[in-house]
Parts: sequence; structure tokens; C-alpha cells
Amino acid sequence: MIAKKECEYLREIAKQQFDKVRGSWVQYLTWAAPHRGRWINSQTEGERNNQHIVDATHILALRSYVAGFLEGNTSATRPWYRSGTSDEELNKFPAHHEWLDAFTRRTLKILNSGSNFYHAAGQFYYDFGVVNTGAHYIDERESGLFFHTLMPGSYYIINNGYGEAIILVREFNMTVKALVDYYGKKKNGEWDWSNFSTQVRKMYEDGNYTEQVQVAHIVKENPMYDGSKPEVLANRRWISVTYEIGGMVSYAQEGTQIGAAADYETKDHDRYLKISYSRRKPFIVGKSTEGSFEYGEMGPTSNSLGLIKSLNKKAIGKDQALDQMLRPPLQGPANLKKSYITSAPNAFIPLDAQSIAKGAGLRTVFEINPAIGALIQDVSDLRQMVDKLYYADYLLYLSSNPKTRTARETDAIVREQQLVIGPNLQSLNWTYNVPVLDFVMDYVLFDDPWVEENPVPEAMVGKFLRPEFISVFAQAQKAADLPNIDRYIMMATEVGQIRPEIWDKVNLDKLADLYEDRLYLPAGLNNPQSKVEAKREAAMAQAQQQQMMQETLPAMAGAAKDVGLKLAQ
Repeated sequence: MIAKKECEYLREIAKQQFDKVRGSWVQYLTWAAPHRGRWINSQTEGERNNQHIVDATHILALRSYVAGFLEGNTSATRPWYRSGTSDEELNKFPAHHEWLDAFTRRTLKILNSGSNFYHAAGQFYYDFGVVNTGAHYIDERESGLFFHTLMPGSYYIINNGYGEAIILVREFNMTVKALVDYYGKKKNGEWDWSNFSTQVRKMYEDGNYTEQVQVAHIVKENPMYDGSKPEVLANRRWISVTYEIGGMVSYAQEGTQIGAAADYETKDHDRYLKISYSRRKPFIVGKSTEGSFEYGEMGPTSNSLGLIKSLNKKAIGKDQALDQMLRPPLQGPANLKKSYITSAPNAFIPLDAQSIAKGAGLRTVFEINPAIGALIQDVSDLRQMVDKLYYADYLLYLSSNPKTRTARETDAIVREQQLVIGPNLQSLNWTYNVPVLDFVMDYVLFDDPWVEENPVPEAMVGKFLRPEFISVFAQAQKAADLPNIDRYIMMATEVGQIRPEIWDKVNLDKLADLYEDRLYLPAGLNNPQSKVEAKREAAMAQAQQQQMMQETLPAMAGAAKDVGLKLAQ
């Protein structure tokens, strides 16, 4: 159990840390993802909140960013990780390799068809690309895993000394009816009000169902957890408590609403809406930079916000200039004020004789002559920079440059861009990919009946499983040396036509192993080295046997001839 005094203390500390980025998040969300800023901006439901965005370059770049990371980092259509232990030789043993491969397929199936992960991951990447931080809260249901992608600003976190989020604080609103229906329990057909404040009970009984109640949800490590005992009931590593903010009622003063300060002075008999325990950390927080600070500090939107505003300003200025050129304000003689002035084509505006004699007529107030060419070039440069900051030039390179470069030039440019995306990918691996897979692997090992049908090999019992990433991005990073290997083999092939003995220098077994490692080939495609050596020894023994037979055939033929001659005599 956690005292509510401690819960409120943690909530205040976490909010103070979040206040350091609140102002920046408001800016990022306002410009890049207004639909995700409802909580932090406290906007009313149904309010239009994106009318200020005129130039949508960054919106399209962000869409490419999300789609690219969904397919390149956590693809729903191809394996993006494989499991193994720290013992490479143990992993290579055929039976172990096959079990690890089957285990990987099972965990990927859980993510694909046993949860909503890939749907939630898309929203995570939007938050990650805009505010540099995204978070999931994971519900373990009978039907499978459900990933809630938390709204920016509705949650706060506290890290440990290693920069890992270990405390999650959520705030959300529920109507009185929804609160009672979700957290309430009935006894003998009547509501049990023991976990609600007297305010909620009174509003419910008075029929004020639509009143909003602010709720806090805190997840942290269970201080009463004992790892030497079985993980059952309350003896689990993580504890989750949910309670009404401001709804703290002491049993000692039943029916009386008291303030937080007075409540803290009484014995802790505060009411909680719900208390639950779990063996796995039920939340994941991904951020774009390492360090002890709770939230990401650098990302595409934060780096390009100035460019985004400049593009927007130029788009508005261009529209205003064009509008003034097409419908300019006019000036002329005062007596025209009473005339019928029309802007219709081929219309006639009458002037009196005095005005005609003075040469007076209508003329534009401003001389509008925008440098259209320079403006277009400036906008084009800004858009290219925005695309680069969102990696859109890398993610959409082939579609943007279908026939402009040779294959070798394309490979060189793609390898160069892979170096740029590397740091962002490493942050994702550490703060997002690994926690997601650790959660799912633990879920399969301890709560999935699949393990009963496919028991862990005896030699692997007690070993820690770790993920190795094989996504498109990971392959691009790891396979950077394959072009050089291919050049080497091409050289050996060309020289081998002149001097075949060069192949004595090339280790083709090592070549096959390298390609299996770099391209993450499926288990069973390459035979294990022990099987290869056994095949070679068998082939060598067979060749030696055939050679011995060939050497003995002439002697046997001669002996048969001698026997035939003796019989003839």
C-alpha cells in the first residue's frame, strides 16, 4: 500500500519536472499536431484548432516520418527483431536456434494479432516526432494486450539515475456516472461507496451524472515486493493506485469532506478507487535523447519550428500580396465617392469634366511588385531543410528521385543518410523497442500457454533472453559493410579466372555466415558448421574410396586375366 500523502508528493514533483517542457510542448503541438494538444491546451471539445496552419510542408514530412518509422523500425509485415541469449555459441546450436526462432515468431504474433500495438505505435511516432517523447500504458486483458498511447500533457514521469522512467503519474477526467460505473462495485444490489468520496456519492445520488471528476493514476515499484517469495497477489514488483484528486476522505470523519493538509495530519485511511499489482512494468516511455532528464530534448519538430513558422509567414504574405495585386485598394478624386464604382470587367466608371481636364482618375494606392522568383527559391530551400529534419528525404528518396542517379550513386547517398538517422534510432532502441519486447517476451514466457507446448530447452533455462533488432533500419545500419564485401568477392572472381588458387585465400564459409548475420536470414537456411564439416568428411571418404577402387581395378583385371589363361591351359 502507498500512502496518499506520498502519492500527492510524487504527483507534485512530477508536475514540476514537466513544467520545464510544458511551454515548448504547447508550441510543438500547436504547429505540428493540434489534435494531440487538447489536454495540454484545455481546448473545448469540437473546437477547430488548426486554422493557423497555412503551409503544410511539415505536416506531410511528419506523415512520412511516422510511416517510415512504422515500416522501418517496427514493421507489421516483416520480422523486426530476433531473440537470443548472451551466449552466441548456445544460440547457434540447431535445437536452440529453432526454439528461439519459434519464440520470436510467437511474440511477433502477439504484437500483431493479440494486441493493438501497431495501431498504437503509429500514434506514438506522431508524439515522438512532435514533442520528442511518447508513452504507452499497457492493459493486460483476457483478450490480449491493449496499448493506450497517452495524450501529451496528461502524464508525468520520474526517472531513476539511469534515465529510465520508473514512476508514471496520469491525470484524467471522468463524469460521475462513468466513474461509478467503472470503479464501483455492488453488494446485495446496492452500490458500495467505500472507495468513493462523499462528494461523488452525493452527486450520483442527486443525479448530477455529467459533473467532471479529476482522477489521478500512479504507477511505481511496489515497496513491499519480496523477490524471494512467489509473485502472487500483492507480492508483485509494480503497484498501481487510482484515486480522486481532492476527494480524500478520512474514515475517522465519515461523511465530512476535508482538505488535503488536514487529511495528511490524520491517520492514513484514505480511499482509493482501485489498487492493482503486476509483475511487469505496465508503461513504456520513449524519448529522443539519453540522460537523466525525464523527457526528450531534441527532435524533428523542435529543430524545425523556426522554419515551420517562417514558411507559414511567407505563405500568408504571398497570399496577401496576390490579393492586393488582384484587388488593389484605389484612390481618385473625391467626387467619385458618390459614383458607382464597379470592379466588373469592361465596366465604365464615369468622371466629371473637371476631373477629366485635370487628368485625374483611379490609381492603386500601393505598388505591389513581389519578387516571385526569389520567394519561390527561398520557400523551396526552407522546405528541403524541413524534409531533412524529418528524414523525409531519406525515407522517400527513391520515390522523389526515380531516375536521376545511378545505382551506385543511390547506394552511396542512402548509406550517408543512414548515418544521419542512426542517433535517433539508437534512442528508440533503448527507450522504446527494448521495453516493448521485454514486456512481450516476459508475457509469453510466463502467461502464454504456448510455452507449455514448446518448453524452453534445458540448456537455456535460467538464461536471460535479449532482443536483437533486424528491422529495415537496423539492417541498413548493420549491413553497411556488405558493399565492400561484394567488391572483394567480385575481385576474387575476376582474378580467379586467371589464377584459381586465389580461392584458397577466400573463406566462403565465413562469407555465408556474414550474410546470415547482416541480413538476419531465417533459421535453417544456412546449415550449421558441424553439419557442413560432416558432409565434407563424408564426401572426402567417398572420394577416397572411389580412388582406391580405381587403383585396385587394374590389378583385379590383371589377376582375372591370369586366372583365365591358366584355366585355358
